[in-house]
Amino acid sequence: MTKAQIKKAIRAAMNELHELRHVGTRDYIREMHDYQRKLQRTMNNSAPHGFKFDPISLVADYFVVNHLRNAWEQRGSLRPRDILHCQKSYILAHALVDAYPERVQDIMQRMDDELDLLGIHWHQLKYTCGDIVEREEQAA
Repeated sequence: MTKAQIKKAIRAAMNELHELRHVGTRDYIREMHDYQRKLQRTMNNSAPHGFKFDPISLVADYFVVNHLRNAWEQRGSLRPRDILHCQKSYILAHALVDAYPERVQDIMQRMDDELDLLGIHWHQLKYTCGDIVEREEQAA
């Protein structure tokens, strides 16, 4: 999978989240994205000089989508004590899944359909050292 395909997949997945942008009086997707941008910027600034990272916005998009997908796939698994050690965007993702399960289910289905058209499955992607890359196949 090329870097261009990875970027296209992440952008396509992020575009499917438009329905969750303005539920209630807050833009939760923007809050999650801003939080992830801040974390990524901090990580990039503390890394050794010379590393080449994916764009901060792309990594933030990846984590917003990934947190929402994880929250959907693991509905009901967040315990109150987990908030002591979780990222804000992960908690917001669980809250959105809990508050709007039908919307999130529709979004996940459309997201999977869009990614299928690109020939990509979300779980093929992973984050490592500032880059979003294709997961390596597990040896049998």
